[in-house]
Amino acid sequence: MIGVSADDQPTADRFRESLDLPYPLVGDAAVVRAWGVAIPLLGVARRVTFHVGHDSRITHRYESNLAAGSHVGQACSFVRPPREG
Repeated sequence: MIGVSADDQPTADRFRESLDLPYPLVGDAAVVRAWGVAIPLLGVARRVTFHVGHDSRITHRYESNLAAGSHVGQACSFVRPPREG
């Protein structure tokens, strides 16, 4: 898993550290634009998670700009079955 932010790398690094994220966070606005998730007028990215399969094709796309709290669980459901009980 790799996170991508529209912020510069030092800002992305501070954000990653503040949340103790267990994966890299890349600050690269060009990648944000290339994947079509930029909000140009605001200079930020929409909260979107892509799951890329072993064949390098996007198998799932999940977007939740307002539901930050549930985004991780929904995004992770792409790659692991839901817990029972």
